[in-house]
Amino acid sequence: MALKSSEGAEALMGMILSRFQKGERRFLRSMYRMTSLRDAGDLEGARQQMRDVLAVEVVPQYRQMAEENLAGLDRPPLES
Repeated sequence: MALKSSEGAEALMGMILSRFQKGERRFLRSMYRMTSLRDAGDLEGARQQMRDVLAVEVVPQYRQMAEENLAGLDRPPLES
C-alpha cells in the first residue's frame, strides 16, 4: 500500500536506505572486531562477531558477506 502515493513510496525508499546504511555500519564494525580478534588468536571470538551480525541482519548482501567470513574462519590460514 505504500506505493499508492509518492509520499508512501518515499517513506518506503527511506526505510530501505536506512536498513542498508545500518547494515553497512554494523557489518564494518563487526569486520574490524573480527579481524582484531582473529589476529590476536581468538578465533571463537572472531566467529562470534559474524554470528552476531547474522542474528540481526536483514540485508541479504551483508548476510552473505558475514556467512562467507564465518566460513573463512574455519579454513586453514593461507601460507605466505
